[in-house]
Amino acid sequence: MVLLLLAFALPACDTLKTRRDLPPTGKSGRPADPPQAQPAPPPTVAVPVPATPPQPPAQPAPPTFLNKELPKVGVILGPGSLKAYAHIGALREFARARIPIHAITGLEWGALIGGLYAQQGQVNDAEWKAFKLKESDLPNEGGFLSSRLKPESIGVMQGFIDSTFGNTSIERSKVEFGCPAFWSKQDRFGWMSKGPYKDAMRACLPYPPFFTDNGGVFAAPFSVEEAAAHLRARGANLIVLVNVLGQGEILSSRMASELSSDNLLWSEIRREMLRAKSPSVHFVINVNTSGHPITDFGGRRALMDAGAKSAADVVNKMVSQYGF
Repeated sequence: MVLLLLAFALPACDTLKTRRDLPPTGKSGRPADPPQAQPAPPPTVAVPVPATPPQPPAQPAPPTFLNKELPKVGVILGPGSLKAYAHIGALREFARARIPIHAITGLEWGALIGGLYAQQGQVNDAEWKAFKLKESDLPNEGGFLSSRLKPESIGVMQGFIDSTFGNTSIERSKVEFGCPAFWSKQDRFGWMSKGPYKDAMRACLPYPPFFTDNGGVFAAPFSVEEAAAHLRARGANLIVLVNVLGQGEILSSRMASELSSDNLLWSEIRREMLRAKSPSVHFVINVNTSGHPITDFGGRRALMDAGAKSAADVVNKMVSQYGF
């Protein structure tokens, strides 16, 4: 009997399953879903590592002046007879900005103002001496304001020249000076840069329509390039031209019609001044002298003010660019 029972029990044991053999169930007691296959991780890509970490952009260097050493300024005072009083105002602006003038030259009456300045290198001294000029020192009995002009010798100004320059020589100037002249008989151009100032003035000032030649010697008002070369030969490396013929009439309308050839000659001189540019000169101060013909003796103070006004912008630019 026992054997019979064992025969039935053994096959039943094969169908029994333990807890370990049952599939896992969820919280509800139902069999849990079979595990899902997990996606494979993305493939890794090798990123090159720079040898050195990136650096921040470089900061701009602080501005520096073009020249560590200040340039040596050479000044050309252009022609214009009594318009040349505007040069005093321009020189006053150089003094205000403390720009030293290494060498100076003048064409025609620019030579007069340049010579007065060069003696002491002081614009106040030049102004004081220039305003000692009296109308009676000028050609014609009625002076430059006469309705008609008759050219005379530079000798009419000898008293003024002697009183302002005396026996001083160019070599003793505080500032390098020279002025150009033309010897018509020898067809020769030259420089008055040595000897007595009064000899230089007699050679560099005479020019139509107010003066005859001085023994065949005339002023040389066209000589801008020669003047620039003269200044460079004396060590100047920054050349400034002051042009008092920049704007405004040259002769009064009455004189222009009476002296048409002289008016044409001066118009060509103006054109020469307006053509001046680098490399001959680095800066040009064109002074607006409208309302003041070259015979305007009574307008000398106004001309001086016009020179200062026109020079201010150029002088300030020089200070900014070169650090005077």
